[in-house]
Amino acid sequence: MDLAANDAAEVSSPAPGRVVFAGWVVDRPVVTVDHGGGVLSSFEPVSAVLDRGEAVRQGQTLGTLASSLAHPTMQQSRSHCPATCLHWGVRLDGEYVDPLTYVLDRRPSVLLPLHGP
Repeated sequence: MDLAANDAAEVSSPAPGRVVFAGWVVDRPVVTVDHGGGVLSSFEPVSAVLDRGEAVRQGQTLGTLASSLAHPTMQQSRSHCPATCLHWGVRLDGEYVDPLTYVLDRRPSVLLPLHGP
């Protein structure tokens, strides 16, 4: 999922967990958090402020969105985003799944009568 963002925006953990990766993958900085139960979140391009193995709370800052201006090799690979964006991926048991599943209530709506039964 691509999320619009400003350069140097703080990136927060969507849930508690533990940092299992904080480093470079090919040409961009990546942070991955293990939330338990087989759920991993990855964020890129994010310059981590935490190290591998550190526990994180929901809402805790993981790092800042890296600027493509500061990393010229990233400029080529970001052409699908019209502006700066954060890439957020979620894996469940090793398979990528829709991240919105974890932040939106997708249960069907049920309409109830206005005044009792």
